[in-house]
Amino acid sequence: MRRSILTGALAGLWLGLPYTALSLLAERFTGLRPLPTGIFDLLARQLPGSLVTAGIELMVRVLQGLQLGRTDVLAKRLELGLAYLLAFGALALLGGVYGALAGRLAGSTLRRGLALGVALWALAWLVDLAARWGAVGPLDGLLSSFLLSAGWGVALAWVHEQAMALAGLPHAEAPADASRRAFLARAGGAALALAVAGLALDRLLAGLGRAEGATGALPTPSAQPTPRSSAPRPAPTPGYVTAEAFEPAPGTRPELTPLDQFYRIDINLSPPRVDVAQWRLAVDGLVAQPLSLTYQELLAMPSHELYATLECISNEVGGDLISTTRFTGVRLADVLNRTGLQPGAVEVRFTCADGYTESLPVDSALDPNTLLCFAMDGQQLPEEHGFPIRLFTPNRYGMKNPKWITRIEAIGEPYDGFWEQRGWSKEAWVKTTSVIDAAQEGGSARLVVGGIAYAGARGIARVEVRLDDGEWVSAELKEPFSPFTWVLWRVELDAPPGEYRLTVRAVDGLGELQAEEQTDPHPDGASGYHRRRVEIS
Repeated sequence: MRRSILTGALAGLWLGLPYTALSLLAERFTGLRPLPTGIFDLLARQLPGSLVTAGIELMVRVLQGLQLGRTDVLAKRLELGLAYLLAFGALALLGGVYGALAGRLAGSTLRRGLALGVALWALAWLVDLAARWGAVGPLDGLLSSFLLSAGWGVALAWVHEQAMALAGLPHAEAPADASRRAFLARAGGAALALAVAGLALDRLLAGLGRAEGATGALPTPSAQPTPRSSAPRPAPTPGYVTAEAFEPAPGTRPELTPLDQFYRIDINLSPPRVDVAQWRLAVDGLVAQPLSLTYQELLAMPSHELYATLECISNEVGGDLISTTRFTGVRLADVLNRTGLQPGAVEVRFTCADGYTESLPVDSALDPNTLLCFAMDGQQLPEEHGFPIRLFTPNRYGMKNPKWITRIEAIGEPYDGFWEQRGWSKEAWVKTTSVIDAAQEGGSARLVVGGIAYAGARGIARVEVRLDDGEWVSAELKEPFSPFTWVLWRVELDAPPGEYRLTVRAVDGLGELQAEEQTDPHPDGASGYHRRRVEIS
């Protein structure tokens, strides 16, 4: 019995390789969600909010503390690893259960394998159903899931039968074949080859999709963005210098984040794949004339661009979950004005292809700088950043900027979105933050320090840096791209050889000093001064 259970579990694991690889491939054509994706989505959506929040905070704190690479990339890899661990554990468990029951099951190997496949298909379907809050996936996805599950079940039943016969244990239909060992070796190799081929084809199609998206034509914006041109902000202080006169400290991050390095945090293991030909943006609720816009109809509306910084509310002090780019899109106000908002509308609620929901007060939704974006950095919106449409709204953390939007609804009462329901701030206003990116010796006992500071549309009036508990020294500030972007800063300090603790703080354009008290990201964003130790030789 023990050998039979172990054989079934190992077969379930090994055959899970082609099953999962082909599931990823089928996802591109049928909308099938692979079992690991379904398990992760289920956990992210159905676990208690306090547990999800604790997990996020712990993961972000550990990853940003270890500084092994980009936090968002490492976090997705950890999530991916957890999801696949759970999925392969489920496949091994099913295989082990089959091994325990194989000697008692009647019928042919094919029939038993099909029954096992149906059990896997039912498990995957129930997981997907729960993760989608009861929504049923596409029919072709269900069919492809059934075929893959049935194939896995039949293959497992056959491999189990051959392996048990090879071990010399009785089995109802085990043929006496001296070459079983060779057959099993070839079967294992075939499973591995099928998995590799499926993954390779999936990656190839993903690359072709990215290349096609990058070359897609975009409409010309009605107004090109220029630094400091689109909205009022406090007058610059004498610390500001022009872009031509400013020299960033070596090691300071780029002022504009390359699109492939723009941070990505969401509730999905892999981004939703939206068929733009079938996609419609529904605009309804408390409106006089509901709309249903196609992608091309949205692109045909007057478009606008602005440079802006976006920060994740779970970012630690000094963390890297913050990026700056050029957003291109249609003003949400233009879309809402076409519908005729009713006087009773209090908020605007967004529903997304992945089940995510969020809301904004009507006045924020009508802000001319709130955009329904179809491009970032002059390129078609990437799949992982919300294709076909995402929101940008100024002065709020990333959680208030939903992606993969499918519906916009004017509602008559306040609504708590996905993260608010899990204990995060409803307003999610960005806090003033400043970060030390780099500190290098500048010769003659000088230390060159640089980084960024950000306070939303409040702007940055002053950045100050000090060594240990010494005097605060004002930094030189580069004129920002727009009122909504971070500011690059630089300062040179007298620093004889020794070890020092650098500290930075910022004052926003309203004269408010950045909060010194260190607080966790939950529930309304981290605060505190960023510090860094340096050694001057």
